[in-house]
Amino acid sequence: MTRDPGEDAIGTIRRDGRSGPFFDGAAEGRLVLRRCEACGQWFAPDAAGCPDCGTDELTWAEATGEAVLVSWAVAHSRTGHTAPLALVELAEGPWMYARLDGVAGPHEGLPLRASFVHPDDGESYPVFKERRR
Repeated sequence: MTRDPGEDAIGTIRRDGRSGPFFDGAAEGRLVLRRCEACGQWFAPDAAGCPDCGTDELTWAEATGEAVLVSWAVAHSRTGHTAPLALVELAEGPWMYARLDGVAGPHEGLPLRASFVHPDDGESYPVFKERRR
């Protein structure tokens, strides 16, 4: 299998004790986020508690995978490979960092949709592609 040059720019992704459900969802082609069932708020995968109602019992729930581009930059590896990295606002509300894939003309507000990369080494992870209408 040919390795995506962008994978060289961001390195191998490994899960930690809090991110298992996020990466399990990515391996299945699903974007899962943290959600407060008490007040209905959605949070990025690394959230530990709900600042609105104070509970630290967040669940994992499947998101739509739709987002808009907030900001972006290009990461450069020591090997010379590059990867466009983005801050996206998910349709459910939270913002998260992710890689862009195949976006030729990034701009604020660009509609995006999550798809998933399944590298040979490390965890599967979401990337965001331009959402065509």
